Amino acid sequence: MTSALRLLLLAVFCFHVLTGTRPASAATITRGGDAVMGCRLSISGQIEEGDADALRALLDQIGFTADYSPVGRRICLDSPGGGLREALAMADLIGERAYGTAVPAGAACESACAVIFLAGRYRHPEAGGAHSNDRLLHPRGRLGFHAPSLLLGERAYTRDEVDTAYAIALDSMAGVLRHRADMGTAIPDSLFLALLGTPPFEMTYVETVGQAAQWEIAVAPVAFPAGNAQQALSNLCWHVDSGLIDYPLQSEPRPLDFTYEEIEDTSVYALSNRRFRYEGSARCELRIFGDYGPVRYMGGASYTGGATDQDISGQAFPYMLYPPDTPIADLPVWTEGDDAHVRAFFRAVQDPGSAGGAVGGFNNCRLASTSARVINVNEFVNLRAAPGLRAPIVGQVRLADRVQVPDTGRLLPLRDSERGQECLNFCRALTEYPSSEDVRRRAEGCIAENMLWYQVVAPDGNTGFVSRHFLAE
Repeated sequence: MTSALRLLLLAVFCFHVLTGTRPASAATITRGGDAVMGCRLSISGQIEEGDADALRALLDQIGFTADYSPVGRRICLDSPGGGLREALAMADLIGERAYGTAVPAGAACESACAVIFLAGRYRHPEAGGAHSNDRLLHPRGRLGFHAPSLLLGERAYTRDEVDTAYAIALDSMAGVLRHRADMGTAIPDSLFLALLGTPPFEMTYVETVGQAAQWEIAVAPVAFPAGNAQQALSNLCWHVDSGLIDYPLQSEPRPLDFTYEEIEDTSVYALSNRRFRYEGSARCELRIFGDYGPVRYMGGASYTGGATDQDISGQAFPYMLYPPDTPIADLPVWTEGDDAHVRAFFRAVQDPGSAGGAVGGFNNCRLASTSARVINVNEFVNLRAAPGLRAPIVGQVRLADRVQVPDTGRLLPLRDSERGQECLNFCRALTEYPSSEDVRRRAEGCIAENMLWYQVVAPDGNTGFVSRHFLAE
């Protein structure tokens, strides 16, 4: 039995064994809302039957508006939950009309309300129907998930009644999955399993930066951090990637090395070394800006290269600059008009002592020794039958193991690649002009792109090819 099925059965069990009564009182749905979070509407109180119709009526009154910013097009939420089916109907409406969602300071959005929250999105008038997530949690707000419950009177139940409760439970879970599929709502598998695995009498709150990033929940307004800018940018790259692929970061990620294409007073365009995706062959490309305001994304991260030449992008927010285990409640709040922390952060990026950068001292593409160790991988590097990440695998060499390089002068370009030949020319130029910063940067870029390869002998005697990127003296 799969873990997902076991959790579903647990949720079903909770559906039909819990008892109790709940007073019915519809939610309050009004125009206006928290100005800090940029809300146009507000929903507060218990979610009950008829609330979806009330929301639809209010949205119809407002009509279609072409908003060129998500700020001012959000629905503020402050609700303990209520009927899941009604909440799903409201989530469908929010998805159809492309409204963002927000949990303001001091508010709590729990249970069925959290399902409504996940539907938040923004559709730019000129985006051709495409949308991006727009769901913001204030660092002083609360967002909680748990499995839905079916509250019944305390008495004995017949088999038919139990079967009905079971069917309702399955239908409710199917409703969440249907909403995800039909509306394109980003509900990561790990979040869905956390929802199923939390009994109705408990609550899983979004409490850390790592949780929020993995579940693609924006936390704002958050001030830029002080201190080590290189580590902060590294955190950002890892956080966006964890949300795109849905994996957890357990502790502060290892720092990345960056080369900077552009650095301004409130913006930076940076490229990391290759540590991401298949065999660590993709790099993080950051474009971030400090003047977008406290409750908007500040740019994005793209992951380029790799065996599939895949290019995947995600939004970046200031809270992602913090380590994954940082409690959300401890994040500093960015107050509108106070931008001193923004200027201080970008000054730190411009300072090589705090922002990192390309590894200094590089002045030759070729290895000086016939003994080299494996670097820049998580566990191992694949030994290839020919130069190139698409060549057949003929063996593996573990991280930090040493290989023999019979001919250090024979650096081979990626086969059938004009770029590889161009890279060989850059390496020859670097030998002639070792002090040229431009040539050095181009040659380093070639190595980072896995354009140059060595034939090596592994510790087990197996012979194959390894990218120069994975080898060091």
